[in-house]
Amino acid sequence: MCHYFVGERISGLPGAGEGGVTASGGSVGRIVRVCTALAAVHSLLASKPAKDLARRIVGPRYRNGLYRFAFNVKSVLFLVWATQWFLRLPDREIYRVEAPWSWLFRAGQLASLSVLLSAVRVIGVLDFAGISQLRSLLAGRDPEPETEAQGPPLDVNGRIKTAKPFRFTRHPSNLGALGVFLFFPRITVNRVTLAALVALYVVLGSLHEEHRLRTAYGEPFERYRREVPFLIPWLRR
Repeated sequence: MCHYFVGERISGLPGAGEGGVTASGGSVGRIVRVCTALAAVHSLLASKPAKDLARRIVGPRYRNGLYRFAFNVKSVLFLVWATQWFLRLPDREIYRVEAPWSWLFRAGQLASLSVLLSAVRVIGVLDFAGISQLRSLLAGRDPEPETEAQGPPLDVNGRIKTAKPFRFTRHPSNLGALGVFLFFPRITVNRVTLAALVALYVVLGSLHEEHRLRTAYGEPFERYRREVPFLIPWLRR
C-alpha cells in the first residue's frame, strides 16, 4: 500500500516559515550546494592532475603507496559526515510504500548493492581499497600505481575482461549505487533531490570514466564499448 503526502506542510521546524510554509525548499538548496561541493572535491582528487601533483610532491613511491588508500579514507569520512548532516535536515514526505510491497523495494536495494560489490570484486577488493598498494609500501617494496580508470582489467588476450556484471553494463558500480538511492520505499523531497543529483553524477561520472578507460586501454575498450551497453543493461549505447 502506498501513502501519499504531497500536500503536507511542516511547521515548527528549523527553516519553516510562518503559516506552515514547507521547509523542503531550504533543504533542497542546501542539499544541492553541499552535494555539488562534495562531488567537486571527489572529482578533483580523482583526476590525473591531482595525482600527478601528489607524485611531484612526495615522489612516485609514496604517491603509489598512499594515494588510493587516503582517497578512500577521505570518501568514507565525507560519507559519514554527509549522512549525519542529511538526516538532520527538515524534510517533507511524498509517499511511503508499506509492507509487504516495501520488501520489493528493499530487495531492489540489495540487488543494486550486490551489483556494486560484484564489480568491485572483479576490479579487486584490495586494489580498489588501496590496501594492496599500502601493504607493498609498508613492506619496503615499490607499489604499482593503480590503473588510471577503475574498470575491468585486460585478460591474457588483451581484451577487456567482461566478467560478472561487466558483461551487462560498462559501469556496474555506478548503476548499483544509483539503484540503492532509487529503491527507497519511503520517498521525501530531500531524497528525491539527492536521487536526482546522484543520477546526474552517475551519468557524468560514467562519461568521464569512459574517457579515462579509452585513454588507458585504447582499441580493447572501443571493442568493449561496441559490445556492452553504457549503463542500463540491454539498452544499447
